[in-house]
Amino acid sequence: MLKNPKVSILVPICNVERYLRECLDSLVNQTLREIEIICINDGSTDSSLSIIREYERRDERIVVIDKPNSGYGDSMNKGIELARGEYIGIVESDDFASLNMFETLYKEAAKNDLDIVRSNYYAHRTGEDSSCDYLVENLAACGSYDKVFHPIDNPRVFMCQPAIWTSIYKKSMIDKEEVRFLPTPGASFQDTAFYFKAFYAADRVKLLKDGYLHYRIDNANSSVKNQNKLFCVCDEYAEVWDYAKRDHDKFQIIKYWIPRQQYEGYLWNLNRLAPELQQRFYPRYVEEFSKIKAAGLIDSDRFDSRTLARLNRMTNDSEAYFLEQYGSTEPRRSILVCCNALSVADAKTSVRALLDKLSNDDEVFVVSPDSDSLVFELKNELEGMGRLRSDADVLQHRLLGHCDADACRAENISLVALAARDANFDDLAATADGEDVYSTDGKNYALRDVELRVEGSSTLVTAALCAIAKLDLNQIKQFPANWATLLCSPCASEAGAGAFDIAIDDAKEMACCLFDMSEPYEKVRLLYGQLLSVWSSVRKGYSALDWDQACRLREQYYSMASVDALLTPHTDSDNSPFLSVVVPVYNVSKYLEECLDSVIQQSFKDFEVLLINDGSTDGSLDLLEEAASRDSRVRVLSQFNCGAGSARNRGIELARGKRIIFIDPDDKFATDHVFSDLIDAMDKSGALICGGSLSLLKPSGKTKSEFSFDESFYHVSSEREVPLEEIWTDYGWIRFMYDSSLFVDGKVRFPQLNWYEDPVFFLRAVEKAGGCKVVPVDVYHYRVGYKETEWTVARVRDMLWGMGHNLAVADGLKMHELYVTIAHRFNHDYSDAILKQIKDPGVYEQLVAIQASINHGLINEHSAYDEPYYYLLPLYGDRKKRAVAVERLAHRIAESKTYVSVQRLIYKLTGRG
Repeated sequence: MLKNPKVSILVPICNVERYLRECLDSLVNQTLREIEIICINDGSTDSSLSIIREYERRDERIVVIDKPNSGYGDSMNKGIELARGEYIGIVESDDFASLNMFETLYKEAAKNDLDIVRSNYYAHRTGEDSSCDYLVENLAACGSYDKVFHPIDNPRVFMCQPAIWTSIYKKSMIDKEEVRFLPTPGASFQDTAFYFKAFYAADRVKLLKDGYLHYRIDNANSSVKNQNKLFCVCDEYAEVWDYAKRDHDKFQIIKYWIPRQQYEGYLWNLNRLAPELQQRFYPRYVEEFSKIKAAGLIDSDRFDSRTLARLNRMTNDSEAYFLEQYGSTEPRRSILVCCNALSVADAKTSVRALLDKLSNDDEVFVVSPDSDSLVFELKNELEGMGRLRSDADVLQHRLLGHCDADACRAENISLVALAARDANFDDLAATADGEDVYSTDGKNYALRDVELRVEGSSTLVTAALCAIAKLDLNQIKQFPANWATLLCSPCASEAGAGAFDIAIDDAKEMACCLFDMSEPYEKVRLLYGQLLSVWSSVRKGYSALDWDQACRLREQYYSMASVDALLTPHTDSDNSPFLSVVVPVYNVSKYLEECLDSVIQQSFKDFEVLLINDGSTDGSLDLLEEAASRDSRVRVLSQFNCGAGSARNRGIELARGKRIIFIDPDDKFATDHVFSDLIDAMDKSGALICGGSLSLLKPSGKTKSEFSFDESFYHVSSEREVPLEEIWTDYGWIRFMYDSSLFVDGKVRFPQLNWYEDPVFFLRAVEKAGGCKVVPVDVYHYRVGYKETEWTVARVRDMLWGMGHNLAVADGLKMHELYVTIAHRFNHDYSDAILKQIKDPGVYEQLVAIQASINHGLINEHSAYDEPYYYLLPLYGDRKKRAVAVERLAHRIAESKTYVSVQRLIYKLTGRG
C-alpha cells in the first residue's frame, strides 16, 4: 500500500462488468504512479466484484470497499473518508481516463496550491476508437482558462454541467468545509450539491481547456419511472440553498445565480420523467419557482430573454404552458417517426415539417440514434414542440426496433419512416393521423394502425411487416426496397449489451412471422428479400461482440438456423430418390449454372437436388427457381443467411435419399458418372463413406490434378479402405459420398462456423463410420483463385474453435498423423491469419488453451520436429504483455494437467524457465 499518495481516485461501481476493465486499465497505467485507486462496490450482482478483486491482487495501490447497495452518495462518502491522498479524483466505472490525466491535473494543482483544478472532457461512443472522441468544452462560457481565480468572482463556473469527474479536489479543503454527497439511498442528481459545495468552499481554482476524461455518451437512459427518484433534484437544490447560506457575503452574490442553475436542473429532470410522473413533478416545479420569483430572486441579467419568457409563462399560466410544452395528457394517436437514415440536420427539418401537418393531440416519438439530442434541440429552438418524445421511452433495442408499446399512451399507433427531407409530408401525415392505410413515395412511407401490442409483433420491423403483408403485391412494390432497414439502426453501444439477445429473438420472431404467413409465394418471396439486410445487421452485431458475450449468446444466435425456410412451389414425387444432392447457395450467380449443369447431367438419374438459398442478395434465387421449374427433382428452400454449414444441415434434414453428396455452388463435378462411380463402389464394399480425387479449377479454366506430397491426399491412385487411424488430413471432405445412416441420430452435422466447419464435419463423419473408402476416380473440381479470404476476427475465432476441436478429437482417437497435420497448420497455413487478430481476447485465449493442451510427445514421435516443446508461433512476440493474459487465463482453469501446461507457457514467455 502506498504511504502518501498524491491523488486518491474514487471509482463507484455497481453492475458495470462490461466497461470495468477498460476503466481500471486506464487508472493502473496512469503516468502519475503515486496514486491510490479506491473501488467502491455498491452491491453489484454481476462479475464486477471479482474483476476488482483480480486487479487488487495485481496492484497494491487498489483498495476495495465492498458493501451492500446503499446508493451513489453513500458510496462516494465512504470513499472520501477512506482516501489518504493529497487530492481526490473521481472516475465513473463506465468511463475511462487518458493516461496522463492525473499527472497533468496534479502538477497544476501542486504548482499553484489549488483547491480545485478542472478540465473539459471527451465524449466517447462505445465501439469507436478513443482517438475519434471529440472535446466537449463545458467550461468555455466561464472565460477563465489557465487563470487562478476565486469561484465567487466568476459565478458562471457554477452554471456549468457538474461533471465532477473532470476535476481533482484538495482533500483537506473538502474535509474542512464538510463537502460531501447527500447519502439518500437510490437517489440521483447527487453530483449537483457536491459540485456546488466544492466550488463554493474553494478559494483557488483553475480551469484547463484540454480534456482528459472520456465520458461515455451512449448509455442512453429511458424516462425515469421510479417514483422514489421523482423529487431527488429538489433535495439536491435544498442542500445547495442551505449550504450557500453558511457564508452571508457570498450568499448575497450567489443567491441570484442559483435560480438559473436550478431552473435548468428542474427542466432537465422534468424532460426525463415518464409522462405520468411529469404531471406529478410539474406542480412542484411551478410552486418552488413561484416562491423564488415572489422573493425577488429572479434576476433578468442571469436569464436569456427566451428562458425568462418561458419561466414567466410557466408561473403565470402553468396549465397552458404545460400543454404547450408537453402536449395532451391523453393523446389521440401515438406516432413513431423513424429518422435512422437521416443526418441530425435533415431529421430536424423533416420532423418539424411533419409536425406542422399532424394533429396537436398526437404524441410523436422520434426514433433515431440521436433521438435525445434531436428532441432536446427542437424543444430548445422552437415553441410548441410539446408533442415530441425521445425514443428512449419506447425503444428497448435498436437493431430491429424492439418496442415497449405500453410507453405509447394512445390506443392507435402509426409509423412513419423517413429517408429523405423532401418527402410528401401532407400524405405521410394524413396516413399517420388515420385517414389512409398507407402512403409511400418510393423513399418514405407511413403505415396506419400498426400492431405493436399483439403477441409475436414486438418490433417495428415485425409490426410493419404484418401491416405491409396485408397489401397486394403491386402496392408492396411501391414501397422502398429498404423499408425494413429504415426502422433499424445498428448501434455500436448495443453491440455488447445484454440486450443483444433481444435482437436475436426479435430476428427469429421476424422470420417466423414471415414464413408462417398464408400469403402467395410471390409476396412472401418479395418481403423475404427486403428483410435479408435486417438479419445481416444482427450478424454483424454478433461478430462485434466481446468474446465472453459471444460465447454466452452462441447457442441462441445459432438457433436462427432452426427457423423454418421458404419453400419454392414445386411438383413433388411420392417416390424417395436413391441419392440426395445438397447445394448451399450464397451469392454465386456467376458460377451457379455451371455447377447445376454438372449435377443434372449425371448419368445416374435417381436423385433429388436440394438447393438451399442461404440469403442470397444477387440473382442466385432467380437461377434456382428457374432450375426448379425445368426439373421436378429440384427443390429450392430459402433461409436467412446463417452460413454454408447451416444450409447443408438443412439439406441433410430434408434429404430423402439413401446416400447424400454435397457440392458447393461455385464448383462442379469432374465427370457425368461421378454419382454412379461412387454408388457402385459403396454398394460393392459396404462402405459408409466413399470418395475419389479432387482437382483444383483455376480461373483460366485449367485444372490442377497433380499435388505435392503435403497435398497428396487430394489424389487417389488406388482403391483401398482407409481405417480411422490412417486418416492424416481433415481436408477434402466434399469429394466423398455419405450413407444417410450416418445422419440419423443428429450427431454428424456441420458446426455453424465462418471457417473450418467442413473439417469438423468430416472428422465427425469418419469417426462414426470408422474410416472411409477411396477409389481412383475423378470426383470434384474445386474452384480457386477468384476470391480472397478476409481474415476477420469472427473468422479467426471460428477457425481456432474448429482446429481446437479436431485436435482434441484426433488425440482422443489416436489419429496421430492427423494430429500432427493440424498442429503444423497453426505455424504454417494459418500463422499470418492468427497473427493479424492475435490481440482479440477470443483469438488469444483459444490459442493459449490449445497451446496448453498440445501433446508434445505425440508430435515428436510422429514428425521430424525434435524439440521437447511444440510452440504455437503466433503466441510469441510481445512476450511480457501476452504473459499477463496467459496468467489471467490460468486462474480460470481448474484441471490440474491443463493448469500445469499453461504455467509452463507462462514461464517460457517470461523467461523464468
